[in-house]
Amino acid sequence: MTNMPRTKNKRLLSLLLDPLSPPIKSKYALAKLAGCHPTWAIKFIQEIEKQGIVKGLEVLDAKKGFERFQTMNPQKIEPVRFSVSDTSDFLAWLTMSDRLEYALTTYQAENLVQGHLFPHKITLYVKPENLERWKVEVSKKGVIGGGNIELIPAHYDELFNSHLIKGFRLVNIPQLISDLYREKGVTGEAADMLLEKLVKRKV
Repeated sequence: MTNMPRTKNKRLLSLLLDPLSPPIKSKYALAKLAGCHPTWAIKFIQEIEKQGIVKGLEVLDAKKGFERFQTMNPQKIEPVRFSVSDTSDFLAWLTMSDRLEYALTTYQAENLVQGHLFPHKITLYVKPENLERWKVEVSKKGVIGGGNIELIPAHYDELFNSHLIKGFRLVNIPQLISDLYREKGVTGEAADMLLEKLVKRKV
């Protein structure tokens, strides 16, 4: 069962931290974007102000804010894996398909945002209720097991505040950094680079 307080706060933080988020001019506007009551948003802002993360809507310590964001993520959910012979064909299909909501993460998303990693694997979050439909669609292009395609059911707002970049839907930047750290290995270096950009960003 989804932990609603955690996901509300995760949405609020992702909007504040993400450099690709729309401009936020008030706490009421922030609450509306996050889909929560203004009182909830105001109390959360007051809480993270005491922690030195923000002052009002201004981010003072992005690294500490991201560490707080990390505590709101569940353990990694085991993906459904597929093997396809031509990932470029799958990516082309994604750009033309608007039937099922998704958001790319890890290698492919990082490559589109920063270009540090070679996108040898395509990982995407999908709505849990659409997972079976995704399995059917991807099975038309490859075989289950392997592989170079991963479908992860989004249970904790991983699809929230996604961004359209170069024709693809990507997770928000804090979520991308979090997922890169979970992958470990070379992806950790790419995550460090993205986090450093958050830290240095002028707000």
